[in-house]
Amino acid sequence: MARRVPAIVLLFAAIPMFAGSLVSGVKGKIAAGDLPSGIAAVEDYKHDTGVDPEYLNAVGWLARGALMLHQNELADHYIAELHREIPVEKPELTIPFGAAIEVEGRLLQQREGRGAAIRYWRNAVATAKDPALRARINKNINLLSLEGEPAPPISVSNFVGAPPVTLEQAKGKPVLLFLWANWCGDCKAQSVSLSRVWQKYREKGLVLMAPTRLYGTVDEKDATPDEEKARVAKVWNETYAGLDGVCAPIDNEGDIRYGASATPTFVLIDKKGIVRMYAPTRLSEAELSRRIDALLAED
Repeated sequence: MARRVPAIVLLFAAIPMFAGSLVSGVKGKIAAGDLPSGIAAVEDYKHDTGVDPEYLNAVGWLARGALMLHQNELADHYIAELHREIPVEKPELTIPFGAAIEVEGRLLQQREGRGAAIRYWRNAVATAKDPALRARINKNINLLSLEGEPAPPISVSNFVGAPPVTLEQAKGKPVLLFLWANWCGDCKAQSVSLSRVWQKYREKGLVLMAPTRLYGTVDEKDATPDEEKARVAKVWNETYAGLDGVCAPIDNEGDIRYGASATPTFVLIDKKGIVRMYAPTRLSEAELSRRIDALLAED
């Protein structure tokens, strides 16, 4: 089946329009289509401060902005700078390191096709260590390749919420995955409309699962798995009370495989276990309903 690639604007979800730092200022300028002002600010920062993580993060956004505004040679320039300054993955520089990988893959897609981009990203994810970086690369792979393929499994050995059902056990019914994080504001904002969708379709055969993972922190402090699971359960019970009867599996590798670097991420799976929609963004109640109705109407 044909696979539609979402617009590059997905790269700019939730961009702040204020300039509280170099990075936020550059994001704001790019969102306004004013790439030259962003470039000037980054050049001034480098002159005054030098090359540091803030500078490299801003260069990553310049690469994204150049790609979005179809200035591919300029994007190449910033990718080359990032590769030069960050030749290997470093824990404190995973964001700009990932930006270079993301933009370079998208340029490959434009120049050599979908297959070249997927191969590049698969090679990159095979050596990536940071979970967030691996999820980010997988998101890009999934945007090009997951729809039309069998849904990767989700482990349900660890969970909060209702007793679990595996994806294999759910075959014969449409399945909606809501990949979320306990600290995610956009996920919490989605809870009311998602609850309405769940109440509307639960008696019509829809299976809703809410996979998440552990990030190793609670309130920005290191936390044990048990401590973080307790926070996940608390947020689930308080914020997602309308999703009664829904299981929230805690599966780090499954969450990373689905590329949930953007939360929420929605995945819609048909009755045969094939992914029919992959959307790393919030979705409206109308769009979710339209998609689910289409699957329920199929024999």
